[in-house]
Amino acid sequence: MLGKISSMHPILGKISQQTRECADFIKNYSETKNFGKRLIKNVLSETDDTIKKFNDVFDKLMQSFRDNLICDVAIHVHYTEETLELSGMTYAEDAGLDPGKQCLEGTRTEIISHITEWIHSTGDNVPRVLWLSGPAGKGKSAIAHTIAKSFEDKGGLGSCYSFDRQREADGRHKKIFSTIARDLADRDPEMRGALADAVKTAPQLKTTKDIAQQWQKLLIGPLKKSSRSTGEPIVITIDALDESGGEETREDLLRILAGKHPNPAVPKITDLPGNFHFIVTSRPLDDIEDQFCGVQHIRQMSMDDIPRADAERDIRTYVSTELEGRNFQDREFAVLAEKAEGLFEWARLACRYIKKSHAGLSSMECYQAVVSSDSAKRSPLLHGTPFDCISEISLSDGTNTRHS
Repeated sequence: MLGKISSMHPILGKISQQTRECADFIKNYSETKNFGKRLIKNVLSETDDTIKKFNDVFDKLMQSFRDNLICDVAIHVHYTEETLELSGMTYAEDAGLDPGKQCLEGTRTEIISHITEWIHSTGDNVPRVLWLSGPAGKGKSAIAHTIAKSFEDKGGLGSCYSFDRQREADGRHKKIFSTIARDLADRDPEMRGALADAVKTAPQLKTTKDIAQQWQKLLIGPLKKSSRSTGEPIVITIDALDESGGEETREDLLRILAGKHPNPAVPKITDLPGNFHFIVTSRPLDDIEDQFCGVQHIRQMSMDDIPRADAERDIRTYVSTELEGRNFQDREFAVLAEKAEGLFEWARLACRYIKKSHAGLSSMECYQAVVSSDSAKRSPLLHGTPFDCISEISLSDGTNTRHS
């Protein structure tokens, strides 16, 4: 038990070291068998002094041990109380960071660099929200999860929240800010204490489905009480906002993020500490554009603005990695990259089909079937499950693999 209390480790180490030194002294002393020789060497006087020093050191170490133990017990009791207060809070399961969705290393470097530069920007005029929009299959989620993982590794990820059209029944749009608040509390002891106080004062907040209440009482309020001006950026990603359901399901969420909520008591996103940055990804649906476009604190970036040459280069890197060891040459990788027309999801499914075992077909024959298909028939693969892939090829996909 004591070994699990990290602050006790240095003291326990010193006690252990002092015990070893004391044991060595006793051993050496016992080996001096001739009492007369000890008298001649004045060993008795030296021994008394040494024993007194050992006693003094042990007394100080044990007092330090007791003091730290009392402090640690109090801290752990307080932590347990906070844990009990936060238990039962609404939390969306399986909606967080997915490292498997990250971009392949070496791809999407330009846009990731631009977004990272924005995150580290300071000043009152820096937009708090970055909206990354683009058609399905362009790789928005991969970029969002890559940045989220990067900041998690640096200790700067506040939360990563993902919507999924296949999980609409979970009602994730009703759990978003309570989940983000819990994620922040798990990373910051001060936020944890402030959030525990909030739900202790108003227990009904634990399960409220009113996201305006979640935003105001569980997120903004506790953050104002707890946040320190460290200057270190905190990143919160909201991925695939367009997959949250119909327009009515995300209306309140869009209003909150855009600072357009009809209730003036609902805080604006600019009320957050200046080191907080939101990254939102979605397709450019009408209701999202209506709320976000022209808002001063929202910066828009479009996947369509990525130069075609850059997209083809990254897709070529991706397919060459996925198909490595299958006797394909650079020319085949180049054709696949061109056929993808900037759609990483198309490239991912094409590689999956080529790698998959098909009766009587070699990898090269599967490749030929893919590249000879009609590009006009590619779009359905991005809109349903199972995905209808190139031409007559039918693919089904239910797994998350690394892609850009």
